[in-house]
Amino acid sequence: MLNLLNKFLDPSKSRSAKNQRQDLYNFFMSQTEHEWLKNNSHMKVVFELLPLKLLEEICLKRHVLFMKREDFKTNSYLQRNIILVSGEYQKLLKSEKKMAVAYLAHEIALIVQEMDGVIDQQLLMEIEADKFVSDLGLTFELEELLMLFDETIDKRVRLSYLTSHHFSREH
Repeated sequence: MLNLLNKFLDPSKSRSAKNQRQDLYNFFMSQTEHEWLKNNSHMKVVFELLPLKLLEEICLKRHVLFMKREDFKTNSYLQRNIILVSGEYQKLLKSEKKMAVAYLAHEIALIVQEMDGVIDQQLLMEIEADKFVSDLGLTFELEELLMLFDETIDKRVRLSYLTSHHFSREH
């Protein structure tokens, strides 16, 4: 299976990388569609965690947007890669819960996979995105989020893979 984190991993931790990261964050947040995310501490954490190459990809090449579901108008966004955020996730992003960071990272991983056309089965895409979030060090936050979902076989499969992946990684 694809390892999304390794695909975009940038070993550089230089001062210029930190400046680039901040510039990308400023650019991302300057989009009018992200006005509702201003001063969102969770988005700032995501920009600190994600590999720099992935941030460049979502900000500069693919122009990924996080939009409130109610603000989405189909005709005006045909060329954009949009993550629609429903009301319950908008509330999560306004909260202090760290699982909000896991949610944001998971959604970014999903949209990158969709755009790459790597996996065509939804459950496999979810599992790969879960592994990505776990590799970022957010296993427990993602688990907490998944536990809020309705009981389904897919939820249990995802939790099983997440647990297996977490304990199989070299620490």
